[in-house]
Amino acid sequence: MQPNILLIVLDSLRADKLFGKNKTTKTPTIDSMIKNGIYFSNAHTTNQYTSQVMQSIFSGRFLLNDEFTKNYSFEHSFLFQLEKLGYHNYTLNKKDVFLQGLREKFSDDDISFNDEENIYTGLEERILKKISKIKKPWFYYIHLQDLHTPCVVPENLSHLNLKDRYDQNINQIDLLIKKILQEINIDETLVIITSDHGEYISPIEEAQKETPSTRTFVKNKFKNILPLQTREKIHKKKKILQSKFESIKTDSTHEKRTVLYNRRMLSKTLFDDITHVPLLFYGFKINPHLPINQQVCNVDIFPTIFELLEFSSNKNNFHGNSFASLLKNQKSDPAPIYLTSLPILEQLKANIKLESSDPVVGIRTPNFKYFRNFKNENQNVNLFDLQNDPFEQNNIAKSNPKVIEKMESYLRNFKISSKEDKIDKKPEKIDDSEIKKAKDVLKKLGYI
Repeated sequence: MQPNILLIVLDSLRADKLFGKNKTTKTPTIDSMIKNGIYFSNAHTTNQYTSQVMQSIFSGRFLLNDEFTKNYSFEHSFLFQLEKLGYHNYTLNKKDVFLQGLREKFSDDDISFNDEENIYTGLEERILKKISKIKKPWFYYIHLQDLHTPCVVPENLSHLNLKDRYDQNINQIDLLIKKILQEINIDETLVIITSDHGEYISPIEEAQKETPSTRTFVKNKFKNILPLQTREKIHKKKKILQSKFESIKTDSTHEKRTVLYNRRMLSKTLFDDITHVPLLFYGFKINPHLPINQQVCNVDIFPTIFELLEFSSNKNNFHGNSFASLLKNQKSDPAPIYLTSLPILEQLKANIKLESSDPVVGIRTPNFKYFRNFKNENQNVNLFDLQNDPFEQNNIAKSNPKVIEKMESYLRNFKISSKEDKIDKKPEKIDDSEIKKAKDVLKKLGYI
């Protein structure tokens, strides 16, 4: 029997919101899954752009800005291999992710939803209805965007600040997952829950929509006097000043980042606020296990699925390593994780100015996090001792040249391996209309 496979990706979900001493959300369904499944508490993503992360997951490869990555097509995907094994591949995903460059192919045309659709406005019903229609054996990839800022909530909750909206939507997603599990045979289904990247969730971010007040009345008056561009500049300066004022209240570098940082700054950093993601395996062939703290990466997900289900795959075609041995309490050496904030896919590159975004490249090992300017190894150099400084508050780059040289050797090895991977197919060209659509999406999401 070939089991079904359910992959749920919760966009922008921070790992500390599902597991750990700082958890503030109510997630009884996911808590039960963690107790009866296997949770990886030290899982990491490779990039902060959703479409690129998903390409890494489906290909099992790091995005190395090489020929293989740029010329990637569905034939290089684990989903293509599933299709050859007789699987029917399905998804429900926000249309924006396809506009950003997601290249996977699926078994029907019902694959996307619009901005207006979320778990409060009918998307939940679409997800559940699709389960009743799909053919076995199936692979179903559900990508929820309800945690992506601004974290839209119903009108009666619009007074909540960003942090509370974020927690509210996690609670609501947990209820949806409970309904999904009731619709499937868990003995015949392998379930994986993860995220594409984390997020900075500022506790001072404003409400989704202000309630009527004198201040709102004054603001509406100004709308009739000041042009839109001027109002936007004033609002931007106000948020910056407010964030700086709040950051003064703490001496913690990590807490200052939570207040000051936002998605527009992500290209210059690769902190665990963004790279640390939840990862949970549950259901078919998964026995209850204590959480595993060994470092793993999302490029390891499909190699692990294939080993668990005893499907053959060509290990020379991907970077990821199966961590199935960890599920059997067998030791395995964690591999270095290649990180980059560089936009590589054409739809992203066409709209993000690299000279202004200052992308970085880096390595994460169990002991150290290292990242620096993508082009110049002497600029924006950051090194953190993860064992003694898990919140990455103290940059020790200047006092540890030997560690940096080791990290640079890992980067060189990845660069060498990328030159050995060749694809004959030429990259797909995108026309001006597709570039414009992608640009509009990226601007809306705050990437540009």
